[in-house]
Amino acid sequence: MSTKLLFCKSQVLVRLSGSSKDQKTGFLLISKDEQQAADDAMVAWIAVDEMSGEQAEQLLRGEMQLARDSAARVKIPKEVVVQALYGTWSFAVKLGYIRTMQLMPPDPNGWYQGSLSISSRNQNEEIPVLFLADDKCPSTQERSRQLIDTFQPFQAASGVYWGGVDFKAAVGRLAQLTAAPLDPTVYLLNATPEDLRRFAGRPAGSGGGPDGAAPVGDVINGWTWSALATLATATTKATSFVENLVRKHPLVQLAERNSSNPYVRKMLETPRVQEVQREYDSAKIYLARWSLGVKEQAEKYRKSNENYRRLLAKEFNSEGDIELAEDELNTAMERTHPLSKAEWESLFDGMGRLSLSAQEVKERIFHGGIENSELRRRVWPFLLGIFPWDSTQVDRERIERELREKYEKEYKAKWLSREPSANEEEEAYWQDQIFRIEKDVKRNDRHLDLYKYNTPDAKPPPQVSQEAEGQAEETLATEEYGESDDWEIKNPHLLTLRNILISYNLHNDNLGYVQGMTDLLSPIYAILQDEAMSFWCFVMFMDRMERNFLRDQSGIRDQMLTLSELCQYMLPRFSAHLQKCESSNFFFCFRMLLVWFKREFEFDDICTIWEILWTDYHSSQFQLFFLLAILQKNSRPVMAHLTQFDEILKYFNDLKCVMDCNDLLIRAELLFVHFKRSIDMFERTASHIPPSKSSAATGFKRRPSGEEDISSEVISDRLKTVLSTRLIIKRESERSKDSIK
Repeated sequence: MSTKLLFCKSQVLVRLSGSSKDQKTGFLLISKDEQQAADDAMVAWIAVDEMSGEQAEQLLRGEMQLARDSAARVKIPKEVVVQALYGTWSFAVKLGYIRTMQLMPPDPNGWYQGSLSISSRNQNEEIPVLFLADDKCPSTQERSRQLIDTFQPFQAASGVYWGGVDFKAAVGRLAQLTAAPLDPTVYLLNATPEDLRRFAGRPAGSGGGPDGAAPVGDVINGWTWSALATLATATTKATSFVENLVRKHPLVQLAERNSSNPYVRKMLETPRVQEVQREYDSAKIYLARWSLGVKEQAEKYRKSNENYRRLLAKEFNSEGDIELAEDELNTAMERTHPLSKAEWESLFDGMGRLSLSAQEVKERIFHGGIENSELRRRVWPFLLGIFPWDSTQVDRERIERELREKYEKEYKAKWLSREPSANEEEEAYWQDQIFRIEKDVKRNDRHLDLYKYNTPDAKPPPQVSQEAEGQAEETLATEEYGESDDWEIKNPHLLTLRNILISYNLHNDNLGYVQGMTDLLSPIYAILQDEAMSFWCFVMFMDRMERNFLRDQSGIRDQMLTLSELCQYMLPRFSAHLQKCESSNFFFCFRMLLVWFKREFEFDDICTIWEILWTDYHSSQFQLFFLLAILQKNSRPVMAHLTQFDEILKYFNDLKCVMDCNDLLIRAELLFVHFKRSIDMFERTASHIPPSKSSAATGFKRRPSGEEDISSEVISDRLKTVLSTRLIIKRESERSKDSIK
């Protein structure tokens, strides 16, 4: 059985890591059966070492025929294409499933090869970046000679000829190609109205300089991030390689040597240099950031270097518990710089509606966090569900107005004007709630400037004398460390916390106030510094956290059991050691789970951790993988030196403010990616389904069938739930006079 070969290029490379030496060579081809629609044409890359010599010869002959005549009728055995679905490295995808392709031309001076990045409409399908070795490809060399002979080495619309031009032409004969308005290297295939809106950027007339031209700063800030987001998975596999090339380029070296020269800065704004920016960094940020005076930020937030990568791989693999695949490391090390104000503002259209999907924005935040408190004040209400992701500016103003009015009338005003209850038990309960709230508020985060001084303006008290100063410090220390709670709250921010928690007590009367809630509210208010909006953000946060505070502790117990199973599955040696130490109940993790690591990290780190967990990007229970990362990071010293329950408890309690947040986030994603892949593998094995093309494209190396014989029963329902992004919400039962509070 044969299929028609419409396009073929040899010497197309896939990089297995950041090194140009670690790569595989293959054929890029497009094929279609006679009766198939254009959307069903297959775009495939097949590794040379996964095909026979005869098949390679067939593809080479077809390639040269098409180089001489692109309309030639060339047939190849269909099995050549089918094997791309099942190979370890090869992949195939239907043309209709491709959303975008990015064609990055090679450098004229030979600094780097041209590349092709394909983005699938299926977000779970990973397609690696393809590099075209034009200097070794016979068909590209043949076409170059033809163009030179006819004096057409340049294409009027697309610059110097290279192998990607032929691929674009072949795709263009099968699908409608639309160039992305803000990035001429990106093309949309059979674009839907939603695709066009997503990739469009700012509408015309939304501002600009003379004659409607946008200022340079606006152009840079207005570059669409949607194309980069949809191609992010593929691009990161070659990022370290590109970054090294960037620093070798003469323009970059000139810029760095003459950073204070105004003429150099002016040169960086010319169209040709702007083109070099696009060519030299697929994320298009290095020179742009330099010209904006923030080169230090780009240096600070570059992806982790190769030394860290090697150490991480060595640490995991030498444990004997986890064997990492190369692309698992690639995925986990996608962390980038935090979302900035300029980038956030560039994501909105003229109506104030986000031009990206919620998932794309969440992915951006998951892999970088948010830059500072000012921007968090704007983004957190989206993450916590106050503002819908598709809302306009007018929608958000209306929602905020309604919520403020509801908070004042339905909650705060009620308890401010509350009369003592005739029911003595209810009145005693209410007073007990107020007492608990005030007690915890007085002890809350007193090291933060916002809450530090118990004065009406939250500022340091006037220092009348050295003796008075000493008394003030002594009073503060007494208050901060809880030696006495017999004092009146004067700090306006502490009073606001009290107001919010009392209002929440009315909002959720069945749950009421439970110790630990102040820990969850404090960072939210510290960021927003707005009573009504902090209340509603806290309400939304508590929707997911209420299960941690149930009277029967069923919610926190479920998480501890899930953590125990995760640890047995992912870190069996460490789990066995905990069993020997009578610590398999994971009691030492209780506080971390209860208030989401609030007491283990500094304030800025907690903000980063929480906003990443709020995205639910991989899982709505990603906190378990973050905690698993803490266990994995500390498993060696614990197994080597600790043998008693109290030793382990003290060890983990003493980790407060000494852990590296970014390192743990990378480890957490690495653990999740590895866990998900192993679950997928077990499920395929159990149902006797052959590997999907997405797993083939990523190159997951399966163990020999005789090495492992683990049935699907190993994967419990509890473990499967951690792969879901759906929130787990559990409510407290109705309160009665016998309820234990």
